[in-house]
Amino acid sequence: MTPKFKTKDVAKSSYINFFKKAEECLHAAKNSFIAQEWNAATINAIHSCITACDTMCVYFLGKRHTGENHNDAVSLFKTIKAGDEEINTNANRILRILRIKNMAEYEERLVNKSEAEKVLKDCERFLEYVKRQIP
Repeated sequence: MTPKFKTKDVAKSSYINFFKKAEECLHAAKNSFIAQEWNAATINAIHSCITACDTMCVYFLGKRHTGENHNDAVSLFKTIKAGDEEINTNANRILRILRIKNMAEYEERLVNKSEAEKVLKDCERFLEYVKRQIP
């Protein structure tokens, strides 16, 4: 049985806009990290990865995830090349990043430097991968 995802059809040419947003969020994350703003760095890195995931889905599938569960977006991402080792590695990277999302955005606890550093590193690696996959 094929999993169902809440999606929206998007013109393939729009992938470039999603990637620009992802790059801008990564840039903001890096600047926040330099300023020792661990929460802002983490939140911007998270949003960069979510948008980079949309970039890949729009480019390869002509759609993006629109549901509330970001893990479903990762499942949709994995359908680009089911079973591909690089896709799976990067899907796991996104999942690691999403695990901290709720805490970073909604809980009272603050993100520490080590957590921000890990998320930023995963984000940079994911965007490098996405950049190699698109024109």
